[in-house]
Amino acid sequence: MKCLINGLSGREPLLCDPIKAANHMKYAEKYGVVDGVLDMFFNPVVKPYVTQGGTAVVQINGFLGTGLTKFEKMTGASDMTDIADIIDEMLANPAVKRIAFEVDSPGGTVVGTPELADKIASIPLPTMSYAKKLMASGAYYTGSQADQVIASPSALVGSIGVVAVDESYDEAFKNMGIKVEVFRAGKYKAPNIAGEGYTDDMRALEQKAIEAAHEQFKQTVLRKRSFADRKDMEGQVFTGAEAASKNLVTGLANSFAEALAQFEGSEVKDVKRSRPMASSKSGKQAKAAIKPLASELEDEVLDLLTPRQKEMVDGYIEVEELFGPFDQGTGPDGAHYVAASPFGSEGLVCQNCVFYRGPRGCGIVSGDIDPNGICKLWVIPR
Repeated sequence: MKCLINGLSGREPLLCDPIKAANHMKYAEKYGVVDGVLDMFFNPVVKPYVTQGGTAVVQINGFLGTGLTKFEKMTGASDMTDIADIIDEMLANPAVKRIAFEVDSPGGTVVGTPELADKIASIPLPTMSYAKKLMASGAYYTGSQADQVIASPSALVGSIGVVAVDESYDEAFKNMGIKVEVFRAGKYKAPNIAGEGYTDDMRALEQKAIEAAHEQFKQTVLRKRSFADRKDMEGQVFTGAEAASKNLVTGLANSFAEALAQFEGSEVKDVKRSRPMASSKSGKQAKAAIKPLASELEDEVLDLLTPRQKEMVDGYIEVEELFGPFDQGTGPDGAHYVAASPFGSEGLVCQNCVFYRGPRGCGIVSGDIDPNGICKLWVIPR
């Protein structure tokens, strides 16, 4: 594959494991076309489709690159330009209410990845990405930009880092009595050409470019996963369960079907028309306003709310009445939700909030809600 050849030869940085990339290259060279043809007959690629519930399902599989040939795609790679075009097609379909990405990929090239990540982040419909096996490096770069990121407990998630691999034959040439002569204008031009090695200036420039790409990667993740910690973005790979505890994913599901069912069932039903607007700030009227949002709220629970909390209850309901549910993100309509509360030991978790609606729902925040999660809108009795 051209994109991997460039990366493995040091011409481009990679958002994937070089060993996996090299193994894929060897396998593709030996079997890729044959296996691709067989897959066309026995394991046809799942094309984008729309469920009866209105969810568009898009695959992100294999190594990711841009400008791939048909033969390269037959080796199991995906062209990120194709994925972006599919998103546009789905957005133009009036039957599509939300978009889900089924991801199984170790990542790929830097080129094209930030653009696809921005594309997913800007989708105006609810989005979800799911990892059954692998969502690493460039695949996590893009998949992390969905509103919800779901993984199986044993999936491999993360690898937030950038790598460049090159080989220098300078010492080998010296041992063989070979001297390489390179004439260049511009001290950074064509580093390590003919295996001559790198000067200190060339090496520093390459490292600076890799670090800049890594910082962009981290900032992109934090755009959607704002409660993740930078210390978990140094190339580590986590299981889905570990990633959930580190706020790199927002929930767990054993299968894509289960994740899809959660995603399609997570939208708050339109009950605004049947619920009166909270106009008075009295305790009893606050209870009347929030009772449809909780399974039951007893008088003794309401009595534990402070006057400030009662005001907050009424205020949040008024906002939800006027503008619809908050989303889980960090934007102006976002609740800053995380699936694992860092304050759980103090009881600050969703299941203790007056807005929580079990088993995994909220009266004012859309999406799948983990009972042990938390958001900035919590109203929890003392």
